[in-house]
Amino acid sequence: MENNTYAIILAAGKGTRFHGQKQFLEFHGKKLWEHLYDTVSSVIPKSQIVVVGVDVMGGQTRSESVKIGLQWIYDKGNCERVVILEAARTLVTKQQIDDIVNSTSKSICFVKPVVDTVILRDKTYLNRQDCLHLVSPQAFDFKLLYNAYSNCDLSEIRTDETRLMNDVYGIKPTFLEGDDNLYKVTYPKDIAIIEEIYKQQNLKDNESK
Repeated sequence: MENNTYAIILAAGKGTRFHGQKQFLEFHGKKLWEHLYDTVSSVIPKSQIVVVGVDVMGGQTRSESVKIGLQWIYDKGNCERVVILEAARTLVTKQQIDDIVNSTSKSICFVKPVVDTVILRDKTYLNRQDCLHLVSPQAFDFKLLYNAYSNCDLSEIRTDETRLMNDVYGIKPTFLEGDDNLYKVTYPKDIAIIEEIYKQQNLKDNESK
């Protein structure tokens, strides 16, 4: 499976809430996107990874950037499965990449439990036990996702590809249990949070040796 699996790392965001392009922030000697790239390339060959915003220019929106990455892969040919990751979730582990690559699901993602009370803008309350945070990395059948993007209206707001696969094909995602390391850097204060997660990861790695 791995030989026909490609990866798209999204690193083209403007970082409005971060007040700068967080993906290029130096973190323990490497840029945030480089930490993620090193992890992904331990599972997927480097020649089958495209960093949108580095290797190719990104789009104005997330959806446009994903479509650019998909076209890059299509032009390479021979892709069966595509993994989509965000540079802002820089601490993804090799095991998590392995788990999502080795799945045969046409749509799969990591999820995390919701721990806060959830209320919609119309003031409708939701049962948090019925809700999940849906996060990346995610993986998909490449042909299905490429065709969906080729025929969809990019002006429609979709924050991830599991939604698109559901809207176009009615395919519900398979869930994998996520961990704290999938935290997304959004605001400057988040650097301190991933710093602590990074330390805990290193501590676990050292204890397992």
